[in-house]
This record gives sequence, C-alpha cells and structure tokens, in this order.
Amino acid sequence: MSGEQEDSRMPRLVRRKVLAVVPRLCPNCLKQLRPGSELGGWLTPQDYYCPNCGYRGYAFLEANPDKPAD
Repeated sequence: MSGEQEDSRMPRLVRRKVLAVVPRLCPNCLKQLRPGSELGGWLTPQDYYCPNCGYRGYAFLEANPDKPAD
C-alpha cells in the first residue's frame, strides 16, 4: 500500500478554534442543546438539556461550521 492509501483510512483529527462558539447538538435528535445548570462548568462538569427530546446528560456532538450540510 502506498502512503496516500494508508492515510485515507486513518481517522482525521481536526484542530478547532478555542474561542469559536460551536453549536452543541443532542446525540439523540441532533437538535441544539441548552446548558442544564448554571453552576455547570464551574463547580461541576457542564450538563446539557435538549428541549426537543428531553435528553439530559454530559455527552454532546459538535457541529462543524466549516463543512456545509448535505
């Protein structure tokens, strides 16, 4: 195998801008999440709440604003 073919199968790491606001999406329905607690991120890990499906938890997906939607 050539180096190019091996590289195409490897996961691609993307460096994100630290100060950029990136929408956090619900892992169930892909709608935008809201912070669940005012103290989250300061005293405790930030939890999130989805008003669409009722998901509540710490896991979320980040939208890629540089990539257009299909």
